[in-house]
Amino acid sequence: MNDALERLKKRSRPTVPSRDASLTPSPQASESLDISISRNQDIQNSVFQDIAEPQSQEFGALDSQQSLKTKQTTLRLEQGVSERLQDLCRENGICREVLLEAMFEYSEANSDILQQILAEAKSKNERRQQIANLKRAKSMMERFGQPG
Repeated sequence: MNDALERLKKRSRPTVPSRDASLTPSPQASESLDISISRNQDIQNSVFQDIAEPQSQEFGALDSQQSLKTKQTTLRLEQGVSERLQDLCRENGICREVLLEAMFEYSEANSDILQQILAEAKSKNERRQQIANLKRAKSMMERFGQPG
């Protein structure tokens, strides 16, 4: 057994040149690479460029007119509300975020509607706070030995 282990340790292994692990390859490294591209890939790339060129011009024009900056957030919604909201969005082919943005902007422009929404939101918020306080009290009672 030791003999086999010694032979494995003494075995000569081929050496492999170290590779460039940087994110931007140096010009030296790119020249030393053996690059062989098939004609099929060249043809596909040129066709893609021909197709993409007009589209990229359209997108460039849109991008220069307005840039969309978004912020990712996580929403906690009541399960039933979340399902109804998702169904509404599916039926209309829109995403929840866009629907919420539109609703907010519309209500912002209509102060009477905004006041109604805020009144409903305040009552929902109060109810959620009460539920959270009850859960917290129950957890503390269980933790400190008083039966719930």
